[in-house]
Order: sequence, then C-alpha cells, then structure tokens
Amino acid sequence: MNTHERRRLSALRADRETVLAAAARLRHEAVQSHYAGLARPEFAFGLASVLELLAMRVADLAPDVRAHVVRVAREMTGDRMDRPTVRRNRRD
Repeated sequence: MNTHERRRLSALRADRETVLAAAARLRHEAVQSHYAGLARPEFAFGLASVLELLAMRVADLAPDVRAHVVRVAREMTGDRMDRPTVRRNRRD
C-alpha cells in the first residue's frame, strides 16, 4: 500500500468517524430533549440512522456529496474547522 492510498484510507476513516459522531450526538440530544418533556425523538433517530448508513458507505459517495455530508456532520458536532473563512482566536 503506497502513501497516497494510506492517506486516502485515513481520510475516509476520519470522515466516517465524523459522520458517526454526528449520529451519536443527534441521538443523545434527542434522548435528553425527551427527558426534558419534548416529544417525537423518533425523527432524530431516523436522521441518525441515515447518517450511519452514509457513514458506512462514505467511500462510495461522490466526492461532492461526501464533502457535504462531512461538512454537515462537523457542524452538527460543533467542529468549526471545516470553515477556513471563519477567523479563529484564543476565545473560539
């Protein structure tokens, strides 16, 4: 396995973990909201399942679709590193 292939696999693994983290956070927040008295967490569970399916097939997604899914997942988990135009300082 050459260096390029290792980097590609590492990037795919990182993307998969990012999307799975978003699914886990979505489920967690739905459960917490349900405990707080809000109804209908099944919508969040459905979306989390879709994210998990996308994560499992991340290598098969078109590059632009994969980039969008990962960008949305990063935003869902609070990771702002995908937005290089946002200025960061020590307070961020």
